[in-house]
Amino acid sequence: MQTNNKSSSGTAVASPAASAAAQATACAPCEIPPFCRSYFYTGKLLTESDLNREQRYAMDKLRLHYVALHGWGVACGLMVRPHPQCPDRFVVTPGFAVDDCGREIRLLKECVTMFPKPPEPARDPCPPDPCGDKDDEEIDVPPPPRRGQTYYVCIRYNECQEDFMPVVFADCCGTANQPNRVCECATVELLLEPPACLGETESRRESRRDENCHELWKDFSEKCPPTGKTCCIPLAVIRDYVYCERFVEEMIDNSIRPVLPSVPRLEEQIHCVMEHLPKPTPRLTHIARIHWDHDREYHPGEFLYEFVGTKESPRGFEIEFDGRVHQKGLNTRTFQATIVREPPDRRDPRIVEIAPARVIRSEDGNRCTLYIDPEYARHQLHEHNFDVFITLRCDKVLDERGLAVDGNLLASSRQDEDHDYMVKLPTGDGVPGGLFESWIRVRRER
Repeated sequence: MQTNNKSSSGTAVASPAASAAAQATACAPCEIPPFCRSYFYTGKLLTESDLNREQRYAMDKLRLHYVALHGWGVACGLMVRPHPQCPDRFVVTPGFAVDDCGREIRLLKECVTMFPKPPEPARDPCPPDPCGDKDDEEIDVPPPPRRGQTYYVCIRYNECQEDFMPVVFADCCGTANQPNRVCECATVELLLEPPACLGETESRRESRRDENCHELWKDFSEKCPPTGKTCCIPLAVIRDYVYCERFVEEMIDNSIRPVLPSVPRLEEQIHCVMEHLPKPTPRLTHIARIHWDHDREYHPGEFLYEFVGTKESPRGFEIEFDGRVHQKGLNTRTFQATIVREPPDRRDPRIVEIAPARVIRSEDGNRCTLYIDPEYARHQLHEHNFDVFITLRCDKVLDERGLAVDGNLLASSRQDEDHDYMVKLPTGDGVPGGLFESWIRVRRER
């Protein structure tokens, strides 16, 4: 599009034609009326209202589609740049946008807009008397520094009437000229105050940053977006501009514009997010079951019977996995029972030792058992109160795929009359490895 009209107010109209007869019309209507189309039949007399109604029907359908399904803003281009030669003007690059009325704004060529010339300072009507008294010493007072002006660049939809022709059959006496076509154009405006829609777009942009994404998706709009604002689309803010002085890119902020992303642009963003997200972790192996009650108190006789047994019929602490695990990761260094004995005199420190034991994996690879030495249990633990801490270093226990067992034993709450605390099986927090920890208490008097 070419600019065919500039004014000192900082407004430029970009039109698709360079015809001198083209002129911009008043602001086009923004409201979308109820849809109504012409009905055609053989022998119908077509008038201008029939043909205009047919055009309006198609245009209003497209406008509602934009506003309701896509929103409004800049889709591409329309960047504000300094003019390469003239510091008293700027350039809006070609691009495409949709305003809040759903109307398309399209620039095919650069649109050049001039800054308004500031008014000249008023002169003193009474010049100083050349013969008047002068001070003994004159002091030169420097003029105050020139302050730059802030401008807001907007673009607005417009319509240009072109190719005027005389009307043969006029309603009134004589003939009149009417445009043969109406071309869609755009008006670039330079404002001293922020446009009304700028605060709305900024507040909407800020309010969305801290919202929960799930709640954002559930937020269904109860009302359709309104039309009829006829607001111009803010493109940029120019700060500290002094007329006809140095004008550079750093003075222009193009980030204030509302963005209307296209489908290819959204696809690029989605692929970018997916590439930077953590890679999905394959399904991990967990501890599915343990053959003791976590944090339960046992009598020494119960402990020996359920978890020690005899040499001929040993018993132990058994752990079941929901998948096969590797033999090498199961040994007395990864699977241990730590005994914490209470001394006879409570003033003495507790005795901490690792129980001598052996670890055996089942043939199917889904279970492993820690067998405490029966002789040690009967001679060293029978007459004492003690705690047993069972640990399995799951970061060293691998499954058949070479992934560490997800073995963290997590606590959870259970709301009922008896308990509000419990541990949850199977284990796991979604991270391979971890330290499985559980314990029981053994007391002679319960």
